[in-house]
Amino acid sequence: MESVVFSRPANASASLSHLRSSNIEEHAAGMTGWSLQYNQLTPGKFSGRLTVLELEGIQFVRDRVNLALFKSGQARKELLFTFPLHAPCADFYCAGHQINRHSLLVAPSASLPDLRAPEHIDLLAISVDAACFTTLFDDADDRALITPQVFPLNDPDNLTRWRMLSDSLDEESRRNATLLDFTAIRKGLRDTLLISLSDMVGHSQALRLTGSAKKRIVDRAQEYMLTHCENPPSILELCKHAGASRRKLQYCFQETLGINPVSYLRVLRLNGVHRDLLKGAPSVQDVAYGWGFWHLSRFANDYRRLFGEPPSATLARSRHNCANFG
Repeated sequence: MESVVFSRPANASASLSHLRSSNIEEHAAGMTGWSLQYNQLTPGKFSGRLTVLELEGIQFVRDRVNLALFKSGQARKELLFTFPLHAPCADFYCAGHQINRHSLLVAPSASLPDLRAPEHIDLLAISVDAACFTTLFDDADDRALITPQVFPLNDPDNLTRWRMLSDSLDEESRRNATLLDFTAIRKGLRDTLLISLSDMVGHSQALRLTGSAKKRIVDRAQEYMLTHCENPPSILELCKHAGASRRKLQYCFQETLGINPVSYLRVLRLNGVHRDLLKGAPSVQDVAYGWGFWHLSRFANDYRRLFGEPPSATLARSRHNCANFG
């Protein structure tokens, strides 16, 4: 990962950093204070960029990746606001709901909904402390924030301002570093972020992302998949555990994740192998067997197709990085 921290003032209340990575695990780790897991969905070599601005009570992250991903985990601070800078395509799913219009997700940081993000996503993620809530919400809204909510983004001018701000922060220049040394600039940036967020949620009716019966079926099947990776379950075993017919299980996965259960299970297992190899596993064969891949040549072909390189190359690069950087 290439990482540049342009500013960390003496009071350490603000910093601006830019990171580039070709390693999906390093990219996830670049989200400081988060606990994330990314699963690569579409084939190709991963490429990601992060811009991270730290201010008092606020963390602003611009997250850009080239491939479609499944994302899950926890964010920093108490509450997360996240939205794409450009309108999403049909392959955007959140908490089992297909999001087919420009929307803002507001969710408790400790229990983020699962997200399927499309290729070439340019996403803003802004996490805030509880002290900021009175600026952003009325009391009634504040109490309702236990459940993730989606707000429609109907103001194109607001989105234009977000793009301009994001692009200005993304300019990897020493000027930004100098500006953050000034208290007035930091305060102005913080106020701008809070006011813009308040405008986005203040006049719109939110859709609560409550769990559906379809999502609960998918969750049961997924839990069973992950606890039986060494001996991957058949589709009929998944149906039995999830309490659904084969046709219904297929429908539930397609409606909530945009993928069929067999493909989803294969993607999860391949990503599990990929993560273990990036951590420097003892051997490709041991990791493959541990994830239930008994036909090694078929596994190697599937792995190369998804990640753009053979598993041995991933392991060799991981060992090289460990040798050079510890």
